[in-house]
Amino acid sequence: MALVCREIHEWIEQQIERPIETWENQQEQRCRAEPCNWWCLCCNRWFCWLVWVLVRIIRWVLVTVGKWVVRVVCEVVSFVLDVIAFVINLILSIPIIGGIIRTILNWVTEIIWRVVGLFDLALGAIGIRPRKRMYVGVIIPLRDGTPIATEADILPQINKAIELYDRLCNVKIVYAGTCTAGINAPSGALNVSCDAGGFFSDWWVGGSYIEFVSSTCKFSDGWRRVLGYGAEIIVMVVANVEPDTTTPAGTTSTVGCSFASTHNYVVVEATPGPAVAAHEIGHACWLGHTDDSANLMWPSNLATNPTLTDGQILLVRWSKHCVYF
Repeated sequence: MALVCREIHEWIEQQIERPIETWENQQEQRCRAEPCNWWCLCCNRWFCWLVWVLVRIIRWVLVTVGKWVVRVVCEVVSFVLDVIAFVINLILSIPIIGGIIRTILNWVTEIIWRVVGLFDLALGAIGIRPRKRMYVGVIIPLRDGTPIATEADILPQINKAIELYDRLCNVKIVYAGTCTAGINAPSGALNVSCDAGGFFSDWWVGGSYIEFVSSTCKFSDGWRRVLGYGAEIIVMVVANVEPDTTTPAGTTSTVGCSFASTHNYVVVEATPGPAVAAHEIGHACWLGHTDDSANLMWPSNLATNPTLTDGQILLVRWSKHCVYF
């Protein structure tokens, strides 16, 4: 089931079906406790049970049929949109020209949704911050036919991101699962440079590979990546992120990278500290580095329980990746 359809399905269950079931249970208890009016042969109790039975029947018909209809319509519409998006994403995976187009597209959609979200930003600034959600999935590439990592390797980073964004931003990260790519990755997709060279190399074979496997691995809800709204952030596992910095105090390893709105993905090495993916997701939402060692966006030696400033929280919630549905 497409993620958006699953979310709608869960919303119907939580907001419609469960409250009615709660009322039914309360009505059942009320009917059991209802004293019998013998003068009308317990007509009051019969009426109470009649209401309970009718509500159960109506609820079952409306909710069951309603969920089925919504699911079918949602799945059909999502599939059609995903097919169209798949074709577009294949075009975007063409080296150079596709890379340039997707860079422009990603920034245009980011700016559009930021403008649309100005009212929500204003509400957030005065403290009105309803729960939002962000979709995050993982892709593991192949090297010589073998995955370079496992889901178990990357899951601590995902779980930490879920915990941090829930606690700090009132944002639910919806984990879209891990997919292993079906084809071997070129060197440019396994060894990623987090500098100007890395920016432009995304237009070449490495970036094209990531875009292609994103289209195949993450076919479902691919239309979100094209339209931008609620675009899934793909955590791409790589073998090495460069450059590592050597100083007299020692060598600082770069273990993750993000080019903000340029890409719908971030890259991380599989085994470093658990807050790395959360840090890179922050970059994808326009957060820059800070010199506060307790902050999630401090560039090295990430804190065990990092924080975010109020302004950083607003930026995250304002991102195109952070939506209400």
